[in-house]
Amino acid sequence: MKKIILATRGSVLALAQASQVKKLLEKSDDVEVGILKVTTKGDVNRTSPLSVIGGNGLFVRGIEEALLDGRADIAVHCGKDLPYELHEDLCIGGVPKAASAGDLLIAHHGALSKAHPVIGTGSPRRVAELKRRFGNAVFAEIRGNIGTRVEKLKRGDYDAIVLAAAGPERCGLDLTGLEVTALTAQECIPAACQGILAVECRKEDREVRSILSKITDAESSARFQIERYLFCRMKADCTMPVGVYTETVRLSDAGNGSDAGMAEGNILAGQIRIRAMLKGRHAERIGNAGDYRLMCDEIAEELCREE
Repeated sequence: MKKIILATRGSVLALAQASQVKKLLEKSDDVEVGILKVTTKGDVNRTSPLSVIGGNGLFVRGIEEALLDGRADIAVHCGKDLPYELHEDLCIGGVPKAASAGDLLIAHHGALSKAHPVIGTGSPRRVAELKRRFGNAVFAEIRGNIGTRVEKLKRGDYDAIVLAAAGPERCGLDLTGLEVTALTAQECIPAACQGILAVECRKEDREVRSILSKITDAESSARFQIERYLFCRMKADCTMPVGVYTETVRLSDAGNGSDAGMAEGNILAGQIRIRAMLKGRHAERIGNAGDYRLMCDEIAEELCREE
């Protein structure tokens, strides 16, 4: 039996995600997976805004060091936390089946009808998107793991908070007594690769890469590939208001921009819609999945063009 060491952050959500990957690996192959908890720069400073302490690889670089120095064989990351450049000796070897891609707006009942509701979020993307819907809201910085954020909401520090839907989904977080609204991609475009787990390893470790291929979900991997390609083309990081989302569309809905065209169908083939936002500017393209690079290049050129 091969022993694999998995590096992860030590938060409740990170450990839940690591446990999910551990179970998938031990079920798919004759391996035993051990967990190595790593403290990242983003974990050390839990109070300053991400834009102040630097968002490029904030929750990733420390974990990558464990791969590079041999303490770990694989690392589990939230796909949305990956910087646009990974270390040259590392790669993403596995992409398990994704959770929900969107965001949740979680509020006290009726609180969002206030004249100036206080919405807690540390994401420039979410602020830029939700200002269109809640123009009179006050957006306040919030840090901490998802459980801590919900507790801050419950004790009245905020009228509402915004979380990636994948977090409560993976942790089984109890949101009883709160008003929970799932935001569509038109209301709040998700971060690139949100809801996707990316399992990183050393490029030279072919045995581990082969094992990781067995837990890779083709549909989730395709979405990861498309959204990460566009994210990297825009050279963005989590300090910038940027979002990317890929969905399949029915031909009858392809021309109206409606979320009615969303489907659980195959992103690997057929018609897809790629939506993106950068610094408050939006763009989208609809076309054949095989042409995703061309569509992404056009979107990047449009959004990165100087006004």
